[in-house]
Amino acid sequence: MHDDTPGLFEMPGHRQVLGRFEPARLTQARVKAAMSKTQLAGRAGVSAAAIGQYEAGVNAPRADVLERLADALDVRPEFFGVGRPMARFETVNAHFRSLRSARVSDRQKALATATMVWELTFALERYVRLPDVDLPEIRPGMSPAVAAARLRSHWGLPDGPIKHLVATAESHGIVVSVRPDGEIDDVDAFSAVIVDRPVLLTTPRRSGKVFPHRFSVAHEIGHILLHGDTDEYSAGIEKEADEFAAAFLTPASAMDSFLPQRLDLVALDRLGRTWGVSPHSLVRRMVERGRTTESSARRAYQRLAVTEDPNTDPTTAYPGEMPTLLKKAAEIAADHGGSVAVLAEHLKIGPRQVRELLGEPDQRPMLRLVVGE
Repeated sequence: MHDDTPGLFEMPGHRQVLGRFEPARLTQARVKAAMSKTQLAGRAGVSAAAIGQYEAGVNAPRADVLERLADALDVRPEFFGVGRPMARFETVNAHFRSLRSARVSDRQKALATATMVWELTFALERYVRLPDVDLPEIRPGMSPAVAAARLRSHWGLPDGPIKHLVATAESHGIVVSVRPDGEIDDVDAFSAVIVDRPVLLTTPRRSGKVFPHRFSVAHEIGHILLHGDTDEYSAGIEKEADEFAAAFLTPASAMDSFLPQRLDLVALDRLGRTWGVSPHSLVRRMVERGRTTESSARRAYQRLAVTEDPNTDPTTAYPGEMPTLLKKAAEIAADHGGSVAVLAEHLKIGPRQVRELLGEPDQRPMLRLVVGE
């Protein structure tokens, strides 16, 4: 094990560069990497107690330990320094889909990822102005349906279907990011407002199917508007977000004109493709509008589970449902001196991690070694 010098560390590879160690940076990087203190300690050659002291600000790691911590967490040693904008993930209020099944570590990892996405937006804004956050004020106690109508009016949306929900949200300052498989386990989607910037993350479990993806995005927008000042979880809060999503995507005034008078799954399928919602959602809407009963709805759900073809999801018909804000901002930034390498320098991480935050897949060919018998 190694002795520690509290307070200051020397950056390896830099002449006479001293900086103060930021304990929260170590926590952020460790949680995002899904490592326990014990696991990180083993890789860095220190004790788990030492990691705890670093994160608590009791001690700061020596330069050689810092180098090993950075290597284990796939960041640069300078990542742990003070002086850059930071959102502490443990202070961020967030709302999660699949909260009951998600482990605390998964939720923390998702939040640490969201804070890094926010830091990327901050770095991008050195070179390009992102859309201002444009959300209406929602008074406490406002019903989800009224809040949904208020947002439609505020954004100047027509009474009909919202064709490009994600693109619309991004144009009004909401940062949307689809995280790759395996990065955030057991968290389908979540939202948080980080330093006044709404950040909404989803996973391929949602984005891979356009109707659930659209509903999840609308659900999270509902949380941002209705529950932005709390991270409380309850069935009531989740129900309000669902009600908001339904009212936002399929306003009751319009649905009363379009819903069939009796439960007709073929008609609901056609209607759903027009409005960009699933037949399941429209069955629920028929119950809410008094067009069918709960028992009939349960039978309809059973029929849909048997007859629904997973290969017929019309994702390609909805090009505005995959986020592009960060990628487009990065392209503009690159034309004004903010290349991926420069962004990496601002964030003190590698270019590969910047590309991952931007949602760019690794295009490099995979080297596969065949071992002979």
